[in-house]
Amino acid sequence: EATGEHEMGLNELLAGVRVAGVVCNQWGDTGKGKVVDVLAERWADIIARGTGGANAGHTIVCNGKEFVFHLVPSGILHDGQGKVNVIGEGVVLDPHVLVEELNQLDRAGLSYNHLRISHESKLVLPHHLVLDRAREFKKGIGRIGTTGRGIGPAYEDHVARRGLVVNDLLNRDVFLQKLGRALEGAQRELHSMELDGETTREIFNHPLLLNGRFYHSTKLFDGEAIAKTYLEEYGKRLAPFISNTSAFMRAALGKKNVLLEGAQGLLLSVDHGTRPFVTSSDSSINGLARGVGLRERDVNACIAIAKAYMTRVGSGPFPTELGGRESEAHCNDHSHDREFERKEYAHVNVNNGSELEKGIALRVKGSEYGATTGRPRRTGWLDLVALRHAMQFNGSLLFLTKVDVLDAFKEVRVCTQYEYAGPDYNYGGSMLKSGDVLDFFPADSKVLECVQPVYASLNGWGTPTNGIKTFEGLPVELKNFIQFIETHAHGKVCGLSNGASREDVIFF
Repeated sequence: EATGEHEMGLNELLAGVRVAGVVCNQWGDTGKGKVVDVLAERWADIIARGTGGANAGHTIVCNGKEFVFHLVPSGILHDGQGKVNVIGEGVVLDPHVLVEELNQLDRAGLSYNHLRISHESKLVLPHHLVLDRAREFKKGIGRIGTTGRGIGPAYEDHVARRGLVVNDLLNRDVFLQKLGRALEGAQRELHSMELDGETTREIFNHPLLLNGRFYHSTKLFDGEAIAKTYLEEYGKRLAPFISNTSAFMRAALGKKNVLLEGAQGLLLSVDHGTRPFVTSSDSSINGLARGVGLRERDVNACIAIAKAYMTRVGSGPFPTELGGRESEAHCNDHSHDREFERKEYAHVNVNNGSELEKGIALRVKGSEYGATTGRPRRTGWLDLVALRHAMQFNGSLLFLTKVDVLDAFKEVRVCTQYEYAGPDYNYGGSMLKSGDVLDFFPADSKVLECVQPVYASLNGWGTPTNGIKTFEGLPVELKNFIQFIETHAHGKVCGLSNGASREDVIFF
């Protein structure tokens, strides 16, 4: 149940607001789904997703039961109260994943009667997943580290004007015509990769590709099997929920409380992130609004989520990573189970051992394993240089998550600047030289991989924060941590989460 303090802080925060957005100011995995779930219950009438696809993983704990959604908006748990959940036109939608999520809701006895799916959502097809996985295989050591969910290839088809949309599931002849054209290009690319037969079959033999159902020994793709599955299984199941959601959203402006749910994070935005190690959509508030048929100026409040520390999944530069390149290699080589099973990690502690071991301890304590892939997330200290960069695009309101994960730390470090330690490099018309101190975040990965963090050291609070319900009740060291963030990131911390439960949220 929401406490009086919670309601007071939330009501003050959203006073006069009709459209609010929840986005991430880091590399994703910051707990957006939990905040969306809380706001959906206490404030919103409509909850809408507008970017990304099944590469997003939002975990919500409700009544002791954990739900993981990849496509369905996090407000779906409140469908029974008449809340409308919308999958917008900017989303790339894998119907197999969505149907599985609806089945999950069925098994839990939860309704989704008010779900709406944009007829213009981009359709993820089997060739997108195959291309995604094949490209990562061919890149080998230089791979980007995608989730293998077909997101990039689906957006590529959209931009190249050969993609299919959800509405095509309702029109058989159009679907078949478009599918044939799309498969021709995919077949050409796969043939050019010169993969051996065993590797090709392994790529096709994946649960998301229904364990080889769409594989053809000579044509590679079995178009008939794809059409049958998509039209007869997915199309018929999803047809009742497909509609013009952009028109619905615009009609709701000024009349309903609208909550926009972001996916991934600003540092992964295709426009503002650490290219090429980014996702394929704009995960800023601007991209989110556009993806549901609205304009950025329609959004009255943007709540940007940041962990009290940093994590990153997959490849790409990470200046504050505990253990540095050793940590990145470790995470690429370990699964969740392996990290828990290996006895040499049983002793790791957040206050002792090597930087790598501290990073492992932080990961275990924070349960930092991908909701979509299960991959270990690389962990590190909070980076205020990156946070300032994100706030240029997502506004000044910050919400801190997983504060309780740092409860046992005797010292908490925060990055305030970078020192460049690479070769001379022309960046934006200025020549960077080794030893230069940077107050800005260089989205160019060639620069970012050559910077060293400049840290400020703060006292840890050393006491459990779970169960505290007000800002006044927080330890003074945690209040100092919050004030330090506000001062150096030039923003306002409007709340925090201090536990895994949906009740462990404070707004102030």
